[in-house]
Amino acid sequence: MEEMIEVVVKKGWIKWEERFKTGYKRIDNQHKELVNIINDLYETGVKGDLNNEEVKKSFNEIIKRTIDYATYHFSYEEKIMNAINYSISKDHISKHRAFSLKVVDEVNRYEQGDNLVIKDFINFLKDWLLNHIVLDDKKFVTELKNTLIKMNEEEIK
Repeated sequence: MEEMIEVVVKKGWIKWEERFKTGYKRIDNQHKELVNIINDLYETGVKGDLNNEEVKKSFNEIIKRTIDYATYHFSYEEKIMNAINYSISKDHISKHRAFSLKVVDEVNRYEQGDNLVIKDFINFLKDWLLNHIVLDDKKFVTELKNTLIKMNEEEIK
């Protein structure tokens, strides 16, 4: 079995705290990676000079990384939800979809030179992710663990 390397949150704007741990290592690692990406967005988009073409190019690459990684992460969680028949998967998945639509909408506005306020957008990403972890993903992982325990008990009988 392949060993899982723990993702470390680099020093940055968002600090990883114990309260964000769901107790499912792979999901926690994915959340840490999302925190790293948002920290990179902050460093580039808020602290950097977006009038500089190199900084702007880097920021655009990090936005793409944000979308790609969030899509990967949501897909991973949703496969597990389907596998265990998660009791409130429709609600959880609809939150993923609403987040994705908001991000795509904001990015489209940004790319059209519209009034995307970078700091507000990055604050939205941070607040949404951390609240989603604490309020939704912890609930999901608790049900996942309970389902696995139940399946194990039934297997032993």
